[in-house]
Order: sequence, then structure tokens, then C-alpha cells
Amino acid sequence: MINMQQNFIDRLKLTLPAYQNPAQSIADCLDISLNEAYKKIRNKSALTLQQIVKLSDTFKIPIVYQPEDTPTVTFSYPKIEGGAPNMEDYLLDLLSNLKLIHASKEKHLTIVTDDIPLFHLFKYPELTAFKLFFWFESLSSTPQRFERSFVMENITTVAQELNRIYLEIPSTEIWAKNSIHGSLEQIRYAFEAGYIGDHSLAEELVVQLRYCLTDMNMYAMSSKKTIDVSHTFNWYNCDVLGTIAYLAEMNGTKVCFNRFNTFNFLKTEDPEYCLQTKAWMQSLMRKSVSFSGQGEKHRNKYIYQAFQECDALIKEISGERNGN
Repeated sequence: MINMQQNFIDRLKLTLPAYQNPAQSIADCLDISLNEAYKKIRNKSALTLQQIVKLSDTFKIPIVYQPEDTPTVTFSYPKIEGGAPNMEDYLLDLLSNLKLIHASKEKHLTIVTDDIPLFHLFKYPELTAFKLFFWFESLSSTPQRFERSFVMENITTVAQELNRIYLEIPSTEIWAKNSIHGSLEQIRYAFEAGYIGDHSLAEELVVQLRYCLTDMNMYAMSSKKTIDVSHTFNWYNCDVLGTIAYLAEMNGTKVCFNRFNTFNFLKTEDPEYCLQTKAWMQSLMRKSVSFSGQGEKHRNKYIYQAFQECDALIKEISGERNGN
């Protein structure tokens, strides 16, 4: 059985900057001696329920408890208001989670996805703006058109920081057979339905998707996303997934993020749930084709077919512009 207090303390440590002493932080929060705080960290002294609640409120750590033999899980999620959701707030919430992972000495992020992972898209301003527009349009009761004015500097700045930080985190990505298909269909639908009236903008979105694939090919060839020799990156392809899930591992602690409502995510640090998610992901890897390193033959075939889909959509858009 996982020790609840130890798990809570471990998650509390993750929220603190590297220079901050966990014992001193706990002592200050609970108004107890430094010696008593160390006892609680070492599990020599039990935290009371009131103390756990106070620490949870102060450091924004959810209290995770699962009755024995009862398969229940507690999730948290970023609240997105209907009508006019704030795109910057959404990205800043993602950024805070990613920075937490990045700050850990030992870290790894495993992604199972039926769409291109959003952190790759965030490198490209127009593609970022379009994805956010498309996602949030599902919450809006007033149809809008996607135009270049949606590419805002504040959004681009946060998105590109998300991309930069993600590239520095060792990771494993498991893509579905048609992971690029969803993004292409979103662009096609937005163009055909009149949400995108600018032909050149529609074409540019598809070109940026191609750039994402070129980036992926480069990362896969070297099995890393940075020049750091200790960095690792693994890319797999699995025929059928049908879901999007992220598993972050940080200094022995695990956090799971599951997609819901098109773009939002449910977050849990439940140890048993995260362990089960990791086992599922490892099973998928064993059934997948590796695109990293020596997986050149399969990788080239996958990227070539994806490029063909991109080119076909560009030809459709160009044909519409030329009146064909």
C-alpha cells in the first residue's frame, strides 16, 4: 500500500523551487519547529488532517486518497469559462505544469496521441492560433472567422516558450497511424465552411504542418530534441489508439493528464492510476513500430504518406482559389 503522507510530501517538494528548503517551508506554513518539520518529512511524525488541508491550500496540492480496494480517482482540471474563454490563461496553465516537470532533476514525459502533440504545433504562430481558435470555437455560441489578427504576440510568446521547454524534456511519443489526419481535417473543414476566407492563410497552415513533420524527422534521426548528450527522445507508431494521454514522471512521482472536451485535460497524481497508465503505455510501445534511430524505413514511409496528404489539401485549396 502506498504511504499517503510520503506521497503527499513528495508532491509538495515538486512544487518548490530547487533553492527552497522543504522543511523550512512546511515549518513556516504550519507554525511548527524545523525539527518537527523534518520528522514529518521522514514519516517519523504524522500530519494531522488539518495540517494536510493547510499545506494543500498553501501549495495548491490536491489531497489524494483512495480507500483500499475501491477504484476511485480524483482529478483536477483547468476551468474554461464558456462564451469567451481566455486563450492566454489556458496556455499559462499548461506552462505552469510543464515548468514543474522541467524543473525536476529526473524527468520524462510519455505521450500517447491520435493528433500531433500540441507542443510541436506551438513553434508556429499561425498554426498555434488556428488550433486555439478551432478548440475554443466549440465553446462559442457566436461563429467567427479565423483571420491573421488571431495571431497575437502575447499568445505566440507563451506558446513558443511551451515549445522550447518541451524540447528540453526527455520524452517518448506514441502516435496513431493517422495522427496528422485530425489537424488536416480541421483545416479542410474550416476552409470549406467559410471559417477561413484567406486562401493563402489556409495554405500556410498546411505548410506549417509539414514543417512539424520535418521537425519530427530530425528529432527521430538523432533520438533527441536538443544537443544535450544525455537527452533522449523516442517516437513510435501504433495502428490504433483513439485517445490522448500524457504521463509525466518527476523524481519518482507520476502525474497523468487525459484529454476531455476536445482540448481540455483532466489531471491526477493518483499513484495506482498512474502506475496502471504507465503499464498500458509500455504495452503499447511493445506493439508499436519504432521511428527513432534505426527505424528509418518505417519513418520515411510514414512521413512520405503524411506529406502526400498535406500536398493534396494544398492542391484542393489552390484549386478553389483558381476557380477549378
